[in-house]
Amino acid sequence: MRKNSLPVMFSTLAVEGLFLLGFLFLAMFGAGIYRGTVEVQEDNGRSRLLLSYFSTCAKNADTEDAVTLYEDTAGQVLSFADIESGYTVRVYQQGGKLLEDYALAGSPLAPGSATVIGKTDIFRVDKVGKRTFRVITDEGNVAFTLRAGAEYEG
Repeated sequence: MRKNSLPVMFSTLAVEGLFLLGFLFLAMFGAGIYRGTVEVQEDNGRSRLLLSYFSTCAKNADTEDAVTLYEDTAGQVLSFADIESGYTVRVYQQGGKLLEDYALAGSPLAPGSATVIGKTDIFRVDKVGKRTFRVITDEGNVAFTLRAGAEYEG
């Protein structure tokens, strides 16, 4: 082995080590960015899911007088009735959770057996027209207009 080949070998190893450290740094940096992107997408998905839930329920119950808003011991209750079966989906907020209760129309709310739709400290429903409702939650607000029933609003 020649005398000057030893420093060349060490410098080659040093350059290779720097490339390896750079690659590991980029991989860790990329993983952090990916994790942040996935968290933002999940938050957006939860937000859209909670708000689109109301539009979907309204479309499914879009018959005359099927959607009602009333006050109960739990606060505001938005009810989507299935006129044919006599059952209704009732949505209300309790304990920071948005609950869905499926039962016979007119029966009392049963929060203990209700399905949790999502987390929200705010649940307010405003009737802003003859057939238009606005639902407000922590995730934002959504408005829906029922097509069935009375003449179209002006």
